[in-house]
Amino acid sequence: MNNIEPPVKLNEIPLNPGTYIMKNEKGRVIYVGKAKNLRNRVSSYFKNISSHTVKTLELVKNIRSIEFFICQNEVEALILENNLIKKHKPKYNIMLKDEKTYPYIKISKEAFPKIEIVRSTKKLDSKEAEYFGPYPMGIYFAVKSLLKIFPIRDCNRNMEKQYDRPCLKYYMNLCTGPCVYKDSVTEYNENVNNFRNFLKGHQNKILGSLEARMKEFSENMEFERAIREREKIVSLKKLLQNQVIEYSKEIDEDVFVIDQIGEKSFICVLDIREGKIINKNHIYVSLENVQEDDLFHRIFTAYYEKRNIPKNIILDKKYEEDGDLIKGWVKAEKNKDVKLYFPSIDSRRKQLLEMGYLNLNEEVEKYFKQKKILEEGLAKLKIELNLRKLPRRIDCFDISNIQGKDAVAAMTVAIDGNPDPSKYRHFKIQTKDTPDDFHMMREALTRRYSKIPDEEFPELILIDGGKGQLGVATEVIDSIDKSHLVDIISIAKREEEIFKSREREPYIFSKSDEALKILQRIRDEAHRFGITYHRKLRSKRNVKSFLDDIYGIGPKRKKELINKFGTMKNIKEASIEELRKIVPEDIAIKIKES
Repeated sequence: MNNIEPPVKLNEIPLNPGTYIMKNEKGRVIYVGKAKNLRNRVSSYFKNISSHTVKTLELVKNIRSIEFFICQNEVEALILENNLIKKHKPKYNIMLKDEKTYPYIKISKEAFPKIEIVRSTKKLDSKEAEYFGPYPMGIYFAVKSLLKIFPIRDCNRNMEKQYDRPCLKYYMNLCTGPCVYKDSVTEYNENVNNFRNFLKGHQNKILGSLEARMKEFSENMEFERAIREREKIVSLKKLLQNQVIEYSKEIDEDVFVIDQIGEKSFICVLDIREGKIINKNHIYVSLENVQEDDLFHRIFTAYYEKRNIPKNIILDKKYEEDGDLIKGWVKAEKNKDVKLYFPSIDSRRKQLLEMGYLNLNEEVEKYFKQKKILEEGLAKLKIELNLRKLPRRIDCFDISNIQGKDAVAAMTVAIDGNPDPSKYRHFKIQTKDTPDDFHMMREALTRRYSKIPDEEFPELILIDGGKGQLGVATEVIDSIDKSHLVDIISIAKREEEIFKSREREPYIFSKSDEALKILQRIRDEAHRFGITYHRKLRSKRNVKSFLDDIYGIGPKRKKELINKFGTMKNIKEASIEELRKIVPEDIAIKIKES
C-alpha cells in the first residue's frame, strides 16, 4: 500500500493559505504546520508514503484528527504557526532551547526602570520590559562596569513608595536613590537611555554626549562634575577596547547561518552594531524526533522572536526565495522593515557570511569532539563497571538537610553524558524530620521509581554517598522488582571511589578519566540543585517562623513590612518609631520582643 487513509476527506480541505494542527488519539497536538495551499500540503502526508522519511511515517501513523486555520496569506500562517507551537509545544516540532543557556539583560518599563540579568525567557513579556541578548560571555562584568558609569537601580524596592533612606548603593555612587529622591527623574532617565543605547550598539553617540557634558561642566567651572564625566568616558572606552573587528560605523546587521548534520541543526549568528562585531550566538537543535516542513522558517522566527531585529540580515543565497516571507513576518511581528542580503560575489557581506560559516564550523567540530569524548567515557563506564547497557541515561540522587530540617532529595539527569535540566526533580522529604539520610534516600527513590513505566527507567542510578546509601537504593529497586532494568552505583566524595550494587570492592578511576568526570559532573549538579531548593525552603520557614507567629500580623501587613524594610534582619533592627509607620505600636513592640 502506497497511501494511508487520512482522518479527513482530502477534497474538502481548503485550498487557502493557513495553518494545520495534527492531533493523536488522545486529542493532544503533536504537530503544527503552515502552507500556501492547505490541501496540497496536508494531502502530501498521506500519499506516496514509500518516499517518506522514518520520522514522517511515525508522525502520520499517530495522526487521528486535523484542524485548519485559514489565513489571508502565508505571512499570517507563519505567525499563527509560531503562536500555536509556543502554546501546544508539539512533539514533532522543534523548540529552540538556548534561553536557559545564556543570560539576557532586562530593563523594566516602569517609573525609574531597574536593570536585571535573567537566564530564562519563558515568561518574557515585552509589555513589561525590554530584553537584550542573549550574551554568551562577559555580561556580568559588563553590566557591573556599566552601572558604575550609568548608575541605575537593580533592587526590588517599590518605586511608587517614598522611602526614608536610600540603600548602601546610593552612597557608593552606584544608584541615584530614586526610592528617596524622586526629583532625580531626569538624571535617572538619562542614565537608562545611555545604558539602553550602549546595548543597542550606539557607543559613539554616548561618548559624544559625555564629552559634551564634560566640556559644559568645565566651562561653567563645575570641575568635580567634569571630572566625573571624564572618568565615565575613560571607563567606557576601556570597556570598548575588546571590540576590535570594525567596519563602517553605520552598519547594523546580523549574519545568520545554519547547517544541518545528521540529527542536529547548528545555528551561528554574528551581531554587528555600529560596524563592530559585538556578539556571537551558537545554538544547536536536536532533530531526532522532529518532523519539520520548513526548518529554516521555524528556526529563524523562533530565534528572533525574543530578540531585537537589526536593520540588515545576511543570509545564505539558498534562502533567497524565502526573503519576502521573512520580511513579511518581521513587519507583522516587529513592525520593522528589514533588508535581507544574499551575497554571492566577493564583497564585504560575502566575507562576513564566510566568517559566520567559519565560526559555525568551529562550533560543530567542538560539539562532535566533545560528543566523541563523552561516548568514549560512557563506553568505559559500561566496560569497567560491567554494566548491562551503555548508560545513555543516568539518574543521580543527593540529600540536602540541616539536622533533618527542610530535607530535600535532588535528582539530576544526564543524557548521553550531558546534563538535561528539563528532567531534574526535587523531592521535599515528608516522613522524617530528624537527620537520617538512609530513610530520606529510601523515600525519594520509592516515590520516583515505584510508579513509572519500565521504559522510563534509566540505564544507571548514581547515589551520592557510600555503601550505606547504595544498600538502601538496592533494597528499594529490589522491593519493586525492577532490579533487572537498571544498574546502581554510588560515588564516595572523599576518595571518589565508585561502589557497585552487590559488590564489595570499590572501582578506582584516574582523576583525569572522562568516565569519572561524567559521574562527578552529574553528582555536583545534584548537590547544587538540592542545596538551592533546600535554601529556598529554609528561607520560607525563617520568614514564617518570625512574622507569622506574631498575633496581629497577617499577609497584608507582612507584605508591607517586607516592602518597607527589605529583609527580616532590617525588620528586627528597625526602631519602634519606624515600625509604627506600618503597624500599631503594640505589634511593633511584639516585633522587637520576638
